[in-house]
Amino acid sequence: MPSPKKVTLADIARKTNLSKGAVSFALKNSPMVSEKTRRRVQSAARAMGYKKNELVSSLMSKIRAGSEKSFSETIAVINGNLDEFALKNHPTLPRYYAGIRQEAARLGYAVNEFWMHAPGTDAEKLAGIFRSRGIRGGIVLGHSFGNIFPRGFEKIWRDFYFISAGIRSYNASLEVVASDDFLISHNAYVEAASLGCKNIGLVIDESVDDLVGGTLVGGFLRAQLKGGAKFKCPPFLEPRESKTYRKNLAKWIRKNSPDAILYLFNFTRGILEEIPEIGKRNVRLFQLERREPPPPDWTGMEQNNDVVGKVAVRRLADMLNRDSAVAGENSGIITLVRPTWVGGGEAAKDAHARPTMPARPRKAKRAK
Repeated sequence: MPSPKKVTLADIARKTNLSKGAVSFALKNSPMVSEKTRRRVQSAARAMGYKKNELVSSLMSKIRAGSEKSFSETIAVINGNLDEFALKNHPTLPRYYAGIRQEAARLGYAVNEFWMHAPGTDAEKLAGIFRSRGIRGGIVLGHSFGNIFPRGFEKIWRDFYFISAGIRSYNASLEVVASDDFLISHNAYVEAASLGCKNIGLVIDESVDDLVGGTLVGGFLRAQLKGGAKFKCPPFLEPRESKTYRKNLAKWIRKNSPDAILYLFNFTRGILEEIPEIGKRNVRLFQLERREPPPPDWTGMEQNNDVVGKVAVRRLADMLNRDSAVAGENSGIITLVRPTWVGGGEAAKDAHARPTMPARPRKAKRAK
């Protein structure tokens, strides 16, 4: 009479509709999976007659103890940028990716990188690769089409758990982790005002502000209104691709006479430094995001993109380790990471320890 077939982790994984990694953790009572999942897996294992191979288990423990790092599961990172190497060469994306990799390693996840625009890549091919590697979800960043993903990837967002890092997406509507863009411009204005700047301007492409739902301009205008400034310099929103960009930017500076300008791109700083009025009037320049490479006297807002990457991994881990999770369930959730002011340049030498908004002037009381 043939001996009964041994029950394997793969058998239990198929029975419980979980990955082999999750089953392995559950059988070891690991906190990497929920208590409910542990009970369900252990109950299924007993019912199926699963028996742990003590010899193999002991050997694997020794191997793991001697290895530098072991991973419980693999997650995907999809590079949505048109540049295949953007996660290494882009001015900001490497910070997101560094945070993702660091937090993934801390939580026991391996990371596989994919390029959305690789020749021959489509949803079916990606889904097949994910399933063959046991990948249940991941993080997408570096979107090249604003808030819109290329058509044809709906299957990925529908069948797998995904977080959008850095920019909110409208199709599909994924859970988002991003820096708080409202606070970026608002707090930069507050800091510039604390340095004695009276007429603070903002230079930002309108299309970029649209990507973040108008929050960069919104934060700037709110700080301007709250500060009660005598001069209210309007934001300059012309796209940098415009043929009249340089000419109109110089005209805007001459007309509004800002003594400080908040800007985003290194490209913009280069143009500003070429405009004679910037040097003549000693206009201070504060960047809204540290972009590589920063100038030696850099001063501005650190968006903490590495923290955004770390939080994105934590949000993904929550879904991967929760029985009740459903792909796409968190489409309405946006987690915002607070930016930080970095005052290391010449413009920040007189920075106050605790910056405050300039006081709103009070009207004198009439004598009765």
